[in-house]
Amino acid sequence: MFTWIKRLFGMSDDLKVLKGNGTWGFVVLVDGNDLVVRGAKATWFGGADDPQDNGETASGISTKKRPDVMGCALPMNFGPCKGSPLPRVPWGTKVEVKHVTSGKMITVPVIDLGPARGTGNALDLTPAAFKQFASLDAGKIAVDYRIPNGAKYLTT
Repeated sequence: MFTWIKRLFGMSDDLKVLKGNGTWGFVVLVDGNDLVVRGAKATWFGGADDPQDNGETASGISTKKRPDVMGCALPMNFGPCKGSPLPRVPWGTKVEVKHVTSGKMITVPVIDLGPARGTGNALDLTPAAFKQFASLDAGKIAVDYRIPNGAKYLTT
C-alpha cells in the first residue's frame, strides 16, 4: 500500500510500514534497526516565545529555564498520543533530523511528548533546534527524521 513512499525515497519495497491507528497523517518505515519518517511537518514548542506552553516537558527539562536546550517531542504511542505509529522510546533517545529544503542535519534527544494528533505534525523541535533550520517565524518546516536503533522498542 505504501510502496510509492518507499520508492520515492529510494528505499526497499520490503520495509515494514507502521501506520498506528491510521489517524496521525504520517507513517513510520522500519529500515533495519532504525525507524524513519519522511516528509514530516515539524513545528517548534516551548521557550519564552511560546505563550501556550509553560516550558515544562514530560522528561523534566524546562525549555524556559534552558532556552538553549536542543531537543524534540515525538508523538509516541501512549497517553494523549495513543494510536501514533511511533512506539514509546526512552527520554534522551537520539533523533537525526534533516531539513528537506537545505539538507542540513542535526541530532537531538527526545525530551517531550507531542505534537498533538490534530496538528498534522509529526515532530516538534525546541526553539534552539528549530532555529538550526529556520527562524521561528517560519512556524513549520518539512523534515525527514530517523531514530537509530528505534526498532528495538517495537512491540509485536
